[in-house]
Amino acid sequence: MKKSFLALALMSAFSGAAFAQSSVTIYGIADVGFQSLDLGNGRMSRIQSGQEAGSRLGFKGVEDLGGGLKASFVLEQGIQMDTGASDQGRTFGRTSVVGLSGDFGSLNLGRDKTTTLKFFDNFDPFVSALINNGTGIRAAYFVGGTANPAADTTGRVSNAVFYGTPNLSGFTALVSYGFGEAAGDTSANRSIGLNLGYKVDALEVGYNFAKDNAVVGSTVNAVKANTVAASYDFGVAKPVFFYQKQSNDTSSIDKKIYSLAVTVPVDATGKVLAGFTKVKDSANTAADSKQFALGYSYALSKRTDLYTSYARTTQDAASKFLGSVAGSNVTEFTAGVRHQF
Repeated sequence: MKKSFLALALMSAFSGAAFAQSSVTIYGIADVGFQSLDLGNGRMSRIQSGQEAGSRLGFKGVEDLGGGLKASFVLEQGIQMDTGASDQGRTFGRTSVVGLSGDFGSLNLGRDKTTTLKFFDNFDPFVSALINNGTGIRAAYFVGGTANPAADTTGRVSNAVFYGTPNLSGFTALVSYGFGEAAGDTSANRSIGLNLGYKVDALEVGYNFAKDNAVVGSTVNAVKANTVAASYDFGVAKPVFFYQKQSNDTSSIDKKIYSLAVTVPVDATGKVLAGFTKVKDSANTAADSKQFALGYSYALSKRTDLYTSYARTTQDAASKFLGSVAGSNVTEFTAGVRHQF
């Protein structure tokens, strides 16, 4: 009998240790609010999902394999809170990856954000999630957001390999390679991304490269972008500067984008956001544009915040901001609530 009790105790102990090495988490964001939008063809008011951050439901898990090696997965579905519909047109359209991590860094396979979208997630105080509202305030100007032809219009890339280095005294790197999966042509629809970053104390600088091989007819027309960013946290304010150059193989795209943004903490719970972006289009001298954005976020708790923002875009006669009328002014006002769980 004593042996039976001892065996049972040992089995329980080992079972508990095994379960302690693995975990699965359910998480998400519910973000919805009011939007007033004018794309140059008349103002529209609506309830809109994902204005501060894309609404989502996710599942993630990690297993400790020993020796510092871990296996993990992420399945994340976008949700349109205003209608209850699935976002991105896929079951797990935001993220579906599985991978390994350890002293060598991390290696993931599947579908995830492009390196460019992650780059702006990290630097832009308005965050690139604003492309979810359909107008692309700020982020839509940048290749890798909605201008990523070989990935897709949600700033994500499928059929891809992602490798991230460990932090090496402040230096980090992230590389992605999206297979085009076109028979007989390994370059068609291929997507390549690279992030390089360095962070020390309050200073952070970064570089992003994106190249997407869009297929037009039977010809590959690669769209390329090089972006640099730098930010410094002064405590009372955190400014960030962006510069991006866009081009393609046919020279029909030749843009330079300059952007300056700042985050100003008001107190322990509130912050003011402001940003100015200028687009210089060398391929079309009548297609320049400017955009100003102002926002405020107030934290009710660690998981819930209220937000509001206003943005205005002015365009030259041949400039067309996403779905706007060429040469029109684009304005957007939002106010909503975001809850994280």
